[in-house]
Amino acid sequence: MSRTTFINARIFDGSRAEYLDESVVVVEANRIVELARTAPGSTMGEVVDVKGGTLMPGLIDAHCHVLGSSVRISEVEAQPLTYVAQHAARMLSHALDCGFTTIRDVGGGEIGIAQAVEHGLIRGPRVLFAGRALSMTGGHGDFRDPVSSAGACTCCTDGRVSVIVDGPDAMRAAVREELRRGAHCIKLMMSGGVLSPSDPLWMDQFCDEEVEVAVEEAARRRRYVAAHCHPAPSIARAARLGVRSIEHATLIDAESAAAVKSAGAFVVPTLVIVSALLEVAKAGGLPDWAADKLRVVSEHSLRGLELMQRMGLKIGFGTDLLGKLHVHQTREFVLRREVQAPVAILRSATSTNAELLGETTLGRIEVGAEADILIVEGDPLKDVGLLASDGGSLRAIMKAGVFYKRSA
Repeated sequence: MSRTTFINARIFDGSRAEYLDESVVVVEANRIVELARTAPGSTMGEVVDVKGGTLMPGLIDAHCHVLGSSVRISEVEAQPLTYVAQHAARMLSHALDCGFTTIRDVGGGEIGIAQAVEHGLIRGPRVLFAGRALSMTGGHGDFRDPVSSAGACTCCTDGRVSVIVDGPDAMRAAVREELRRGAHCIKLMMSGGVLSPSDPLWMDQFCDEEVEVAVEEAARRRRYVAAHCHPAPSIARAARLGVRSIEHATLIDAESAAAVKSAGAFVVPTLVIVSALLEVAKAGGLPDWAADKLRVVSEHSLRGLELMQRMGLKIGFGTDLLGKLHVHQTREFVLRREVQAPVAILRSATSTNAELLGETTLGRIEVGAEADILIVEGDPLKDVGLLASDGGSLRAIMKAGVFYKRSA
């Protein structure tokens, strides 16, 4: 069985605000089997000297769209699957190079992509996925042109990225279908969104009974529900109805934050997609209706993150990037440091995201954890911007005990 020993390591374990006293990490096969202050001697196997660097867990991005080959979702639905798969391969390889060893796809990802990574056909992080997002007619997952007749286009009614469901019975069937297909969680569209043409941003979506059915069916499979929510009433409602993972939460206020905290739910802000789309909009790459909604979201994103931090919410790390924008993934670290300390950002991208995903062996450096390990050149607890270099500051990237980069 293969064995790797990291020595002289300054160790961030994914949670604590200071480095561990230990400086040796021993990996056997795909697991961390020992933490120590001194090297174990003759059973060290391959030795990696971390001196001058920081050893930390692999990063987790909890809000991705692996098949999101364009910012125009109708294009994603129309493109050949072979083309979309090539985008996925490029996006996943870039994510791994940036230090992300796990991602959660919350709209479009499916078992074929996850297995392609697992079996070595695609180079990338492990993929956990929600399957297709569930939307009501005219909701955030309905990307049909509202001025066309309803029957003129069937994209998204039963598409790659989303599926339209109306009514509790249809919801129950749709949730069961995504779970049958291997979904790790269920994604609901519970408010208006920027890139959907039919719905105002402030709009609550789905009735309570539809959401409750989704939560019930997910729990029956020991899974959970994630929900797209921008406005404060939608955020509070999602928390009240049992949603575990509230995506974006951009327009959160004190009352809705208190509801999230009381429910023990998580929030997953996605600042970088807002920033990247603003650049697209300035270049004329978005329709006016999308640009107008984007401006509302952008005015509140940093303020919302500051409120989440101040009220002690469980804050995950996500990016939500589409198409060519996937190259901006690590900019999320830079944007968040405007209001968060480095340790808070690092926790979001490691141990907090692992807790959110229900994956107890990820996001931590501890005995029994998955051997997802980064070696960072420098001190990320002082300068989290080191992780914003698209992997340039990473001396080594290990996923499940296998090196994907090593210059140490």
